[in-house]
Amino acid sequence: FGSKGLAYVQMKADGSVTLTVPVTNTGDREGTETIQVYVKALDYAEAPIKDLRGFAKLSLKPGESAKAEIVLDGESFQYYDPSIDELSTKPGRYQIFYGTSSLDKDLKSIEFVVK
Repeated sequence: FGSKGLAYVQMKADGSVTLTVPVTNTGDREGTETIQVYVKALDYAEAPIKDLRGFAKLSLKPGESAKAEIVLDGESFQYYDPSIDELSTKPGRYQIFYGTSSLDKDLKSIEFVVK
């Protein structure tokens, strides 16, 4: 399986973005691939290294291509805010990782801004 890059760079805190990841079965057997999307907050040191925020499963025949679509909304960029003692969508810079596992070698990334 393989995937190509994405091209979206920002959204409003109350908005959403749909990530579309092209996937091709490059093998000689039918298979199922799970595309995973992780978010890393670049402006908040207390945030986890990366959080799983979405995924999509695709079953493809040999040589078949399809697009995995994963929607991220404001909740995908929520972290604990001690000033209000609950989760809130944090504006700032993020790195969105997408790929077939959580391993760095299996992930591609884009820079992303929540306004």
